[in-house]
Amino acid sequence: MAPSTDDAPPDTGANVSDGTTCGDGRTCSAGEGVGGVAITHGSQLTVSDVGPAGIGISSFTNVSGGTFTGTALGGWGALARTVGTGGETIDGFFFPQGTVVLQGANITSLVTVNSGWLVLRGCKGSILLNHPAGNGGGGAALYSQLGAFNTVGAKDGRQPAKAICHRCYFPNSGLENVYSNNVTITESWIAVDPGGAGDHVDGIQTWGGQSYLNFSRNRLQWNGSWNSTQSGLIAMYSDGSQGGFAGYDQVTVQDNYIVIGRGSGIGLHAPMGVPVTNMIVTGNRWAWSPDFDDPDYTPAVYRSSGAANYKTGGNAWSNNRWADGPYANQFLRPDNSTRATDY
Repeated sequence: MAPSTDDAPPDTGANVSDGTTCGDGRTCSAGEGVGGVAITHGSQLTVSDVGPAGIGISSFTNVSGGTFTGTALGGWGALARTVGTGGETIDGFFFPQGTVVLQGANITSLVTVNSGWLVLRGCKGSILLNHPAGNGGGGAALYSQLGAFNTVGAKDGRQPAKAICHRCYFPNSGLENVYSNNVTITESWIAVDPGGAGDHVDGIQTWGGQSYLNFSRNRLQWNGSWNSTQSGLIAMYSDGSQGGFAGYDQVTVQDNYIVIGRGSGIGLHAPMGVPVTNMIVTGNRWAWSPDFDDPDYTPAVYRSSGAANYKTGGNAWSNNRWADGPYANQFLRPDNSTRATDY
């Protein structure tokens, strides 16, 4: 069964326009980028552009996490505010009336969002979006430093209306369980440490049976050296059905910068062995590593049977290249080969 056509596409996080409130009380000027620094590709990101530093927040107040059900938790105090009538655009994304915005907090335990809308802006912490299907609530992390950002999907009877992670800083981990529809992960710095014995670590990990996913303009990298725990920086697995659908539809993987380095895990693990429609993979760049030898056998793109056909079904694969090294500007293809011409 295909995903519901009622699923709305996620926000893009594009530059806001004249007259839009930027979320800190001021009005953005025409063409101003989020946080005042516009980028067009993940390779342009620096650590000063992401996390709380990206909006000039350097001091934090410790608060506890817990279960969020639509209203600010006790102890959040003046760090939390509620979006008023008509909703509000914050950092280029629209949030409805009643959304709670928590800013400048060091959240000392996991926040589990079971209902309502919560935005973490300029915070440190971890968040799990755990809304029951049909609840209508969602959540976002904007300019935050995170240990975890996870969403629960239809296989568990859950489905946040929308999940947004924008300009976030993950210094030691990734988004290990992004299992819902309508997920936007943009302009974030995602740096993944090696795992411990028995671990399996990823940058952005999906389950399958999902639609409306947008992973764009991020920098993803492995920290440290290979220890057999590193799997995929963008890891779109085929782990089973959700709501009767096991494939992927309406997916964008665009303008990301992928740094494999000594971590040696896969850069992009695209869907395998399941229906894939309307998936656009374009403009991504991979950093060459001195550890690589044969350009047709690097960890850049996972090579296996069952890869999607990117010439049918609304799919497209174009302009995906090595950023540097001996094969700079040559094209990476879905079968992980490197060629002078595009796919």
